[in-house]
Amino acid sequence: MHYPVIVKPNAEGSSKGISSDSVVYDRIQLEAMLMSRFKQKETLLVEEFIEGREFTVGILGNGKDIKVFEPMEIVFKDKNHSVYGYDIKQNFQEYIEYTVTSKIPHAVIRELSDMAGKAFKLFGCKDMARVDFRVNEFNEVYFIEINPLPGLAPGYSDFPMIAEFSGIGYTSLIVQILKTAMMRYSLNSYIALSCEAEGGNK
Repeated sequence: MHYPVIVKPNAEGSSKGISSDSVVYDRIQLEAMLMSRFKQKETLLVEEFIEGREFTVGILGNGKDIKVFEPMEIVFKDKNHSVYGYDIKQNFQEYIEYTVTSKIPHAVIRELSDMAGKAFKLFGCKDMARVDFRVNEFNEVYFIEINPLPGLAPGYSDFPMIAEFSGIGYTSLIVQILKTAMMRYSLNSYIALSCEAEGGNK
C-alpha cells in the first residue's frame, strides 16, 4: 500500500471509530495509531486512503427486479474535512450537503451504478443494500464497502435520502422493502396488505 492510509475498526456501524484523525501519512504515524487502537482491543482494518469525492448508491430488490438508485454524492462544505466519519454524520447539517446532480461525467455515474449492482450480487445481498465509493481526481472509481443492512432512520440515514431523491417517501420505501422480502419468501397473501398500506399512506 501507499501512504496515506486509513485505520478503521473492523466491526462497527455508522462510521464509529472513524474521523479525519484516522488518516495517517507515514509509518511512524501508523505505528502510533495501531498501538493506541490495540490498547482498546480492537480488530482493525488498514486501507489505502483514496483522496477524492465520496458517493453512495442504494439498491432495492432481488433478481431481475433490482432497482439501482441514482448515485448520491456526499459533499463536504469545509474542504478541511475529507472523511465521512462518525462526528461528521452526527452533525451532518453543519458539514455535509447531499446531491444527485453532481458535475461528473455520465460514464462515471454509469460505472458507479454498474459496480454497485455487481457488488450487490457478488456478496449475495438480499432486498436492499448501500454501496460506498470514492472517485479520484482522474474520475477513477474505487469500491470502498457494501452495507447489507444500511440504516433507515428518517431524516438522518443515507438510504432514505437516496430514495427521496428518486421521489420515494419514507413510508413508501419501508413498504417496498417489506414487499421485496415477502416476495422472496413467497408470502403472496401478505403482499396485498402491504400494497394497501402503501396506497393509504405515502
